[in-house]
Amino acid sequence: GANLSGANLSDANLSGADLSGANLSGANLSDANLSGADLSGANLSGANLSGANLSDANLSGADLSDANLSGASPPIRIASLCFGGWPVTVTPEKTTIGCQTHPNEKWLAWQPADVREMHWYADVWWARHREAVCAVIRDVMQPVADEAAGRA
Repeated sequence: GANLSGANLSDANLSGADLSGANLSGANLSDANLSGADLSGANLSGANLSGANLSDANLSGADLSDANLSGASPPIRIASLCFGGWPVTVTPEKTTIGCQTHPNEKWLAWQPADVREMHWYADVWWARHREAVCAVIRDVMQPVADEAAGRA
């Protein structure tokens, strides 16, 4: 939960650091080692993560709007959406909707009845937004190399 907004952490070794819920908005994390770091729920909006090592970093629920991920390693795709008041963060392995984080394979398989116990409104929300969220999950799960091959 630390407030590191605007901090210059370029080239810092933050491997394994617990930065969950931290405010890192506008921070310079270029070329930082964030391997294995817990960035769940962190505010990374506008942060510079270019060239950062994000191997095994937990980015579930992180706000990555306007973040610079160019050259991050490994190259990853992340999507951030908001439908009906619940934030959705999609990474290649996991998706977080509201406070629920589960493997993408589960979200892709679940029907509205399967999420009913998560929240009193979850089944209605999932019935309305499932198709769009699953399309984003499938897209984000595609390897980055597929994009480069498509341009060749």
